[in-house]
This record gives sequence, C-alpha cells and structure tokens, in this order.
Amino acid sequence: MSETMGDRMRIQRARLRMSQSELAKRIGVSLTALSEMENGKTDPRASRIKKLAEVLGVSTDYLLGHGEEENECEPAALALV
Repeated sequence: MSETMGDRMRIQRARLRMSQSELAKRIGVSLTALSEMENGKTDPRASRIKKLAEVLGVSTDYLLGHGEEENECEPAALALV
C-alpha cells in the first residue's frame, strides 16, 4: 500500500517532532482541519500544500506522491532555530 499525502505529512511532522497543533498554527488552519487532512478526510488547497511543504521542509511533489525524496529543502521549522 502506498503512502497518502496525509501519511507523508504525518511522517515528516513526526521527524521534526512537531505537534499537530503547532503545524496547524504555522499553516493557518484549525487543529480539526489539519487532522482531517492527515486522515484523508479532506484535501488541502494548493496554497496550503505549498505552505505545508515549506514548513515541513519537503517538496510539494513529495507531499503529492510524485517524488520519493522527502528532505529536498530546509524545513522552515528548523530555520527558526
């Protein structure tokens, strides 16, 4: 079974040791909305995918399942440290 976008979001968020609450805040959505994205109940709009990729430090292609390389840029979460 292949990973979904929600799986990839969750995996990268866990690698960064970031809570759902923190990620939701950083991309400007409610905790409920983020949870629904991670669980495949809703699809984020394009602007959210771009922001998710930026904050998680991955490419949009990776999130969308078009690329295998997850760490293609420095996560915005680490850039603040």
